[in-house]
Amino acid sequence: AVLPCHLSPRMSAANMEVRWFHSEFAFFVHLYRDGKDQYDGQMPGYRGRTELLKAGLTDGIVPLRILNIRCADEGQYLCFVQDDTVYEETVLELWVAGLGSAPLISVEGHQDGGIQVVCQSAGWYPEPEVLWKDLSGRHLPTLSETTSQRDNGLFETETALIVIEHSNQNLSCFIRNTVLNQEKESAVYIADQLPSKSHTEFTVIGPSDPVTAILGQEAVLPCHLSPRMSAANMEVRWFHSEFASFVHLYRDGKDQYDGQMPDYWGRTELLKAGLTDGIVPLRILGIRRADEGRYLCFVQDDTFYGETVLELWVAGLGSAPLISVEGHQDGGIRVFCQSAGWYPEPEVLWKDLNGRHLPSLSETTSERENGLFETETALIVIEHSNQNLSCCIRNTLLNQEKESAVYIAGQLPSKSHTELSTTRNETKHKKKRIETSVLDIS
Repeated sequence: AVLPCHLSPRMSAANMEVRWFHSEFAFFVHLYRDGKDQYDGQMPGYRGRTELLKAGLTDGIVPLRILNIRCADEGQYLCFVQDDTVYEETVLELWVAGLGSAPLISVEGHQDGGIQVVCQSAGWYPEPEVLWKDLSGRHLPTLSETTSQRDNGLFETETALIVIEHSNQNLSCFIRNTVLNQEKESAVYIADQLPSKSHTEFTVIGPSDPVTAILGQEAVLPCHLSPRMSAANMEVRWFHSEFASFVHLYRDGKDQYDGQMPDYWGRTELLKAGLTDGIVPLRILGIRRADEGRYLCFVQDDTFYGETVLELWVAGLGSAPLISVEGHQDGGIRVFCQSAGWYPEPEVLWKDLNGRHLPSLSETTSERENGLFETETALIVIEHSNQNLSCCIRNTLLNQEKESAVYIAGQLPSKSHTELSTTRNETKHKKKRIETSVLDIS
């Protein structure tokens, strides 16, 4: 989360104190003072998770970034700014929201002259809204609904309803986050009547958490039947929202490709090693940005069918950072770091030899036509301060990073020294260039 805050009129806050806190001034969320971040006295719950974004500091723009948002981060924040003679503060609210797992629907059996259907989901914040709907979108009355809060502050919910027998019916279970105005949905079809024990009865199950795949590599989307039974003679259909336009179709004992979505031609495979045990995962090759989204795993035999919904997240690790020394600026040496090919938008950090974060002079991230992000960042190194620097670019979804380092020697060679170097001084000149060159340790 980025909490905005700025000064009016516009002026530099580089030499001011910027303090973010809750109600206690002394126990701060983040403190910038004397031209650098201060961590002594920081609230323990925020250690290693906060950053004052300094790209607009000279214009009085002092937003706070908080990483890895938790339920406990929700609440009121104060942005306090002070120079030698005056101070001001403003108050803002942070609301936290969590999207839980796709609803898992199960057919439990006969009850009260009908068929009991149960819907479960977990990982929501705040407490979600739960609805049953029929094929026309009309709300259906629930038999029961239970919502409980776990130790991590997230909510899980379970709801049930009774479907009258002999009423062929498509049902959907919707769970909605009212803060984000987003929902997750799963559907089930109740046939004429609940099959007797002599018929096939099963639930289709997928993962409760999203599947994460790396660009250019393969992804396997898990799906299986419960209880365990053979799916060799069933229909297995993977699709997005359109049933007829499928991602992959297995039917009549073999893969079917007529009607497959063109974007998936030659890139999908139903893994059949566990088919006789009801294990029907889908492999997608050469993952692309466009593959990200919701997938439905639909399985049907002669008398019954079920489906489940899962999410595929796509991530890209870009190139190793390229560091270059650009020249003199503002009484120091300007060092530049570039990288491309990231998804989603990466986090960029400069660090010193001890792993401490260094304030950047500027940072620019842009999205290319292929949907991938490239980033450029720069900082100023004070001259005559021998320094090891590293540029770290991190994919927060994969929790992986790439890093390159550079050693800045005493000072950047001036143009006059370079131009006056003679053959006799060539060895010394080359040594100086090596000291200021980039060492890539990615």
